[in-house]
Amino acid sequence: MHQSPVWSVRHVVTRLHGCDLAVTWRSDGWGWVVTVAGEHVASGRARSQASAQDAAVQAARRHADDGGKVQLPLF
Repeated sequence: MHQSPVWSVRHVVTRLHGCDLAVTWRSDGWGWVVTVAGEHVASGRARSQASAQDAAVQAARRHADDGGKVQLPLF
């Protein structure tokens, strides 16, 4: 008997304040990360998806309010 797969959201991404925000489900909870041009700005963990999303948005706002500068690696 063929059964249809059950899908669930485990990874959400967006762009805000010039930053890329990602929230991902892991075995120990929800992880979030904020990057600019692929460079790490902030990250953390939360107990719920909503809390992780809120923390990522706050980190992006702080980054933008602080001038939005990130040190890119030199080649």
